[in-house]
Amino acid sequence: MIFLKIQSESGGLSRVAINHFPVTIGRDPGNQIAIPDDRISRFHVRIKRRGRLLIVEDLDSRNGTFINGDRIVNAVVRTGDKILIGSTEIVVFSSEAEISLEQRTLDSQGLERGPEITVQPARSGDNEPDLVPSARIPLQPDPGIPLPGRVTQVIYEAEGDMILSRSGDDAGRTILKAMHRLLPWIRRSAIFQWHPESRKLTPLATRGQDASGYVTVIQKPLEDAINRGCGIYVGQKHEGTTPGRTQAQQESSRFALPVVSHERITGLVHIEADPVQIQDAHHQIQPALVLLERVAATLENFMLRNELDSWLIGVIDTLVATIEAKDTYTHGHSERVSRYSLAIADELKLGRDLKRQLLISALCHDIGKIGVPDAVLKKASLLSTEEYLEMKLHPVLGAEIVQRLPGSSRFLSGIKYHHERWDGSGYPDGLRGEDIPFFGRIVGICDVFDAMVSGRAYSGFMDQSDAVERLQEEKELFDPEILKAFNRAHDRGTLTIKTSTRQNRGEQERSLLKIEIEDSAKDARKRR
Repeated sequence: MIFLKIQSESGGLSRVAINHFPVTIGRDPGNQIAIPDDRISRFHVRIKRRGRLLIVEDLDSRNGTFINGDRIVNAVVRTGDKILIGSTEIVVFSSEAEISLEQRTLDSQGLERGPEITVQPARSGDNEPDLVPSARIPLQPDPGIPLPGRVTQVIYEAEGDMILSRSGDDAGRTILKAMHRLLPWIRRSAIFQWHPESRKLTPLATRGQDASGYVTVIQKPLEDAINRGCGIYVGQKHEGTTPGRTQAQQESSRFALPVVSHERITGLVHIEADPVQIQDAHHQIQPALVLLERVAATLENFMLRNELDSWLIGVIDTLVATIEAKDTYTHGHSERVSRYSLAIADELKLGRDLKRQLLISALCHDIGKIGVPDAVLKKASLLSTEEYLEMKLHPVLGAEIVQRLPGSSRFLSGIKYHHERWDGSGYPDGLRGEDIPFFGRIVGICDVFDAMVSGRAYSGFMDQSDAVERLQEEKELFDPEILKAFNRAHDRGTLTIKTSTRQNRGEQERSLLKIEIEDSAKDARKRR
């Protein structure tokens, strides 16, 4: 079913459900939808359906038809699109418009992509869960329902904890923790970030995982909450019985609660609850609605920061892909260096934020090669003196490129100084010892190691154990403590030949930027 939310300039607001197509809209009473707006033509626009597509057709109107600000003659319209005719705005909603849920799990390296989520599809034929008809819950809490003092205290503490959060994931965990304190009958919960352009829900955090370590969400209530713009409550009855459980215990209830900031949905909370303890869903969910109203703006700020991080990730991925497409000999080199760098970071007990900056620094360390002539960069034999001087410019060129990115001062050093050496024999500035920035020292040793084990056209591959031995023979070139950490990582098996170009190349070419740092995985395991 299609819904139109119609708002005129005079302030009138109506909601119209469309069951049959085509539908014409205009000023004339002969239209299926007649709107008394002098700026609208008598028969202004027609909405047609072709399969699952909605098509808006302008009927040679006097003032034109606009979708999201662009004038159209005939165009496809999607859920959330705004149609402007005259001074009337029409927003399209579809109860059938699907959303996509990103399922974030641990990758093969044990690094966390995010909360562990499984999804029960919105429509799965005979396997669809038996959902009790849904009840709508207003977005705003009911001021007529008093809240106990304990509830107010929990919400106040959650607001303070949100201020101290370091990321959207941390903020999401804080919200769910407070929600479980407010509503003890919650079994499991998950909080998502909503991306209206792509219609995607990205998990931020989960709480109360089941025995297998997962939180299962049902897609249908989430879709209804997004498409209807309100909270949704449904019951789910499981088929059959489980030994030791009563019939009431075979059932579960689900809430889907939008997080709204500045009148737009920015997130969504999914709650699985015990229906035995739910007699009045609207009344009992009020503490959660008050909590979400109070923290929505703060959570949105973290989400905006996440979007900026995603944008930065996209820029960096593009830069790395560009240089590796240009220099086939170093294909995959930047990603391997970043993995080696994180292995050293683990041995040095670096915190999560430092790891993130080191990761970016290592991935971008050779960006400057994009400014090196192909005749030099792709030469299959040893470089001449003049060519070597040209190649030595790439750290400075890389720093000049990356310094335009936001926050670049935190990761620039690994790019500019990864060819500096502990004894002062490196470049570009001939720095010595601890004058070499920390990231430059870590990325430098990883860069040398990968050059040995991945091979060059003129030098061939070196066995990993031989490469480690060579680094020991040339230990005066590297920070002693970082070299020790490198050796410990090698002894633990963190640095393996599987990360070289020769093996598992396809697996290693997945973007490491999309992988959460291992600290998150450790934190998640502790929380369980």
